[in-house]
Amino acid sequence: MILLCMREVFVDWLQKEGLPGWLVPGYWLMLTLAIIVGSLLAIYLWKRTGQETRIASDLLFWGIPSLFVGAKFLFYLQFGFPNNLTDFWAPSGLSLYGGLLGLLTAWTLYYQFRPYPVFLFLDSITPPLALGLCLGRIGCFLAGCNGGFACDLPWGVQFPRSTATFYHQLQAGLVEEWQKFSLPAHPTQFYESAFGAAAFVLLLFLRQQALKQGHLFFTGILWYAVYRFATEPLRADTGGLHPLGIFTFAQFISVLVALGSAIGLFYLNRTHTPKPRAAG
Repeated sequence: MILLCMREVFVDWLQKEGLPGWLVPGYWLMLTLAIIVGSLLAIYLWKRTGQETRIASDLLFWGIPSLFVGAKFLFYLQFGFPNNLTDFWAPSGLSLYGGLLGLLTAWTLYYQFRPYPVFLFLDSITPPLALGLCLGRIGCFLAGCNGGFACDLPWGVQFPRSTATFYHQLQAGLVEEWQKFSLPAHPTQFYESAFGAAAFVLLLFLRQQALKQGHLFFTGILWYAVYRFATEPLRADTGGLHPLGIFTFAQFISVLVALGSAIGLFYLNRTHTPKPRAAG
């Protein structure tokens, strides 16, 4: 059965049933929800380690704006910077890896002025990041961005004409401008959302173990890098730079992140002592 699961489709259905369309969340609402829920959970997990709440609050206060700056910067690095600087903050165009880069940059700068237990904080933020990924990719699905290539699978999704997924198929000559929906495509947003949910549960479980500080962070980042590298060929939005001519931009970054995470885990295993089991 082919799915027609897009926000405007849901809105049309609700309106036909006499219900308001605002019941269906949009991309920015889901992204905001991911940030709010993730931040509250991060503060809670940080408090469970016995640390001062203010440190986590300050790190999130400076980190969240940096997330958007980094997400924009890496997106434009891949696809080209706009000629007009006022277009830098256009609503579309965010890179997940860029967001992570922005966060880590802000938290590194914060450490220079007010040192804090870095690895302990990174471990506290890792499960919330996975949960944020889960919620955020649902927003991507509702917006029709980050979709996959056409497929003939039973769960293939037809995206409306107004979405980026339809545009990619139009550019490839697979659909015509007059068509209302794309061909069925991989719902890669749901794939990544499911990955985020599974990673969130597994990371919470690992958090209960007597792991070394930093182990949870490097493990979670390594998982995502491997996942993203493996599933990138399913995505239709892999334009822009192709480093070495064989990788997509995200695959290249994934290789670097995976190597960095593996080195981090190796370093921790050689130099750090285990931390106590997390409470709760």
